[in-house]
Amino acid sequence: MLQFASSDSSAESERAKQESMSRRNHLQDEMRWRSVGMLQAGARPSAVARELNVNRNVIHRLWNHYQRDQNASRKHGSGCRRIITTADDRYLLQCARRRRTLTARQLV
Repeated sequence: MLQFASSDSSAESERAKQESMSRRNHLQDEMRWRSVGMLQAGARPSAVARELNVNRNVIHRLWNHYQRDQNASRKHGSGCRRIITTADDRYLLQCARRRRTLTARQLV
């Protein structure tokens, strides 16, 4: 009975892990460093990808980045900050709907 209950809970946790992986766009830093450690220990990239449930290309790009920069963390906040507020967005959308022939530059 206990064996059956533990297999159910492990199946549920595995299912939750797969669902969370399908929704996530980036590897968390913990998983990035874990994969780098596995690769340094001699694991093959395909085995690491299977273990973390990600595509092999993700691991390959991460390993290349680590070898080049000696860092596995992501750069955060690239690009310019938005200055336009949501009210400005709504106003531009309203103007665009009224006058459909205007280009984006003419709207601004």
